[in-house]
Amino acid sequence: MNQPAITTSKIPKETEQQYTAWLLYCEYGSIDKLLKTWEGVALKRTETAPELAGLIERLGNPPCRRSLADWSKKYCWVERRELKLKEDLEILLEKTRKIIRYKKHRIAETFERIINKRIKQLKDGEMVTTLDLKQAWEMLQVEIGKPTSRSELKTDEQRPLTPEEKEHGKKLHEAVKWYLKQEHMQQKNIVKMNEKT
Repeated sequence: MNQPAITTSKIPKETEQQYTAWLLYCEYGSIDKLLKTWEGVALKRTETAPELAGLIERLGNPPCRRSLADWSKKYCWVERRELKLKEDLEILLEKTRKIIRYKKHRIAETFERIINKRIKQLKDGEMVTTLDLKQAWEMLQVEIGKPTSRSELKTDEQRPLTPEEKEHGKKLHEAVKWYLKQEHMQQKNIVKMNEKT
């Protein structure tokens, strides 16, 4: 007998009842658990269970264990279940990747807003706490997988700076010096204004 192609969709000549039984097999992992569940659903037929109405209709009466074993062999339930698990895992991984990308994007936006707020406040002569800036920077570093302190650096990750990085470092150093000078001048002005009053 030719084996049908391994797929997670309904196989030609597979009845709706057999396909639904396979889906339950995927959920429960064994023919015995499937049969026990099927029999339990069939018992609830006499009770009022509207959420099971569609399942009961598709399953019908439970077959014997031997029939389920024959269906399992004929329609390659074990191999199809493995394929379905792989497909489900890939879907979950993709959803996880999307969540991670979204989270990184949101934190980067927050960091950018804080930086822009800091720049605006500096221009307006207002103060933003360094703690806010530090917390946003650390959140961004953690999300993109970068260390937040020297102690977290691995020695094999350390390398000499490239000329571009050295130039960037100089510019950053100059910006920090400018910022500290501005902050110092603001403090001096505040002290002078307090002395006048």
